[in-house]
Formats: sequence, C-alpha cells, structure tokens
Amino acid sequence: MIRGLYTSTTGMLANEIRMDDVANNLANVNTTGYKGDVEAMKSFPQMLVHRINDTYLKVSGIEGEMDLRPLIGMSTFGVVVDEIATDHAQGEIYVTGRNFDLAIDGRGFFTLQTPFGERLTRDGEFSMNASHELVNSLGYRVMGETGPVVLKGKKFVVDEKGAVFNGEKGDEFVDRLKIVTVDDLRTVRKRGHNMFEVGPEHPQPRPADDFALRQGAVEKSNVNAISMLRDMVQIMRTYEANQRVILTEDQELGRAVNDIARL
Repeated sequence: MIRGLYTSTTGMLANEIRMDDVANNLANVNTTGYKGDVEAMKSFPQMLVHRINDTYLKVSGIEGEMDLRPLIGMSTFGVVVDEIATDHAQGEIYVTGRNFDLAIDGRGFFTLQTPFGERLTRDGEFSMNASHELVNSLGYRVMGETGPVVLKGKKFVVDEKGAVFNGEKGDEFVDRLKIVTVDDLRTVRKRGHNMFEVGPEHPQPRPADDFALRQGAVEKSNVNAISMLRDMVQIMRTYEANQRVILTEDQELGRAVNDIARL
C-alpha cells in the first residue's frame, strides 16, 4: 500500500510543474515572439518485484546464485518530469503597420548584443535609441552583419532578406540584419526576457537563408490559449485524483494498524 503513496505523490509533484508551465504560457499568450514550453514525462525505472520472504537459493553445480523467488511482476514508483522543452513552431504574423516592427517568416532568429554576449530572439518589436541604433524593448542593440544597426532617422526600409536601407525609398544601404538559424533547436535554451542562447558545447548558430523578413509586422506568441486552458483543467483533475488515492491509502493503512493488528 505504501507504494501507492509514493506513486501518487510523484504524480502530484509532476502536475505541479506542469501547472507552472501552463500558467507561464498563458501569461505570455500576448507576448510578441514568445515560444511556449511543453513537458516530457517519464516513469521511474521499473523494478522486478519478488515475494520478499523467499531467499536466494544456491543451485548445486551452477556457479553463482540463482534467484528462485516467485516473480510477482514489474513495478514503478511513479513519474517525473524528464524535460521541459520549447515549442519553436512559428506564431501568426500580425501586421501592425509600424515601421520598426519586424517579423521573421520561416526559420531564424534576430541577434541582440547584450552585456552577457549575443542572444537570439524572435521578438521583432524594435525601436531607436538616442544614438540612432536599432534596439529591442530592453535597449539591447540589434546586430547586423558588420555590427549594431545604426539608422539616420525613423524612415528606413528592410527588404525580405534583411537588408536595411536609410530613407523612405531605401536609397542608402546600411547593413544586413544578422539573422541566424540553429540546425538542432533542442540545443536552444531560454535565457529570460524572450531571449535564447545556444550553449558553447553545441554547434553555434549559422547564417539563415530559409526565411523572409516582414517589415511593419510582428510574430505573435505561438501559445494557443484554449489548448492551455484545456490542459489546465486536465492537470487539476489529475492532481485531485492523486489526492484521493493518497487519502484512500491513508485510510487503508489506518485500518491495517488499528483493525488487522487485533486479529
């Protein structure tokens, strides 16, 4: 019976983690370029269960020991969250008409210069700082192929391949945005504030080519609010079911101690 307590407890702990992720996804349903998280669950390693009162028996003529205890079957002690992965599926491209808004249609990331090194993002809600540099909402500079992108004013044009031109008609080439891609998206890790990083132990980002840049538009979050609400209800029901199992196990243990022991 005690095994049921462990199994239900791990189920409750795993669902707490799932609920935190779902809540975080819902909180960012309107965050530009946000990528939702998904959880991968796994069971604890299974073990062979034998009758505990039978002992190991030596078999004459055979080197070593053989386990001759009657086999009951396989057992596990519940589940655990194996991994929290990021869903990099593209969100909807939403037209804003704002000149500084940029969206990547396809595979790729914008590159930002931060105090911690270069970071990646899909959030193309940019602006211009006092030095006429293209920056994100935190003031981090947007990188071009030759360095931070510096504009002459609010009138500029960005073509589908990321080339930036000053002037309303785009008559002066500035730089090409540093749009990069990662072959194995599993190596991309969130670093807060809608930014990503590839660890130094993995192949680093390379220039992207399978994309089209959209000026005057942003990529919306890829989180489906209805799906998240459905998952939230399912998680709550699973959590409550595990609670009921623990209550039942506790009642049965109480009976075993108070009633069966008298016989």
